[in-house]
Amino acid sequence: MTTPTTYRKGSTWLQTSPVDFSHNLTGAERADERISEVEELKIPFPGVWEISYHARSYTGGTASVNSFAHTALFKNGNLILGTEAVTGGNATLQTTAGQTVLEKFDVNDVITLHAYRIGTNDVAVLSNGDGRTGVMAHWVSPGF
Repeated sequence: MTTPTTYRKGSTWLQTSPVDFSHNLTGAERADERISEVEELKIPFPGVWEISYHARSYTGGTASVNSFAHTALFKNGNLILGTEAVTGGNATLQTTAGQTVLEKFDVNDVITLHAYRIGTNDVAVLSNGDGRTGVMAHWVSPGF
């Protein structure tokens, strides 16, 4: 495959901007919600991209009831396998988790961050100067 001269030969990075927010996960248990405060990333040209994210979560577990936050990246509204991360337990916790994977994309594919809660206690995804939530993508090659 020939790489068009307009490609920047691996120097292309996409990254969400820092933003302060607290997104309470209020949907049904295990029902994915888009974390709308984190902007979507739109892929400018096809190929293999290294994508990663970090998500700061809050889980309000107690000694008798566990709570977990499940986070993942989606491509065009569908789960990207291998990007799932789970944090939480039987205590009130704030933790940052994430994943990094290689994924093939087409022009204008959209990457978004999603999360769901496990358990009945409060669960949220948040971001501020003490712990940022964000999504990054780095172009690796024109494809396999």
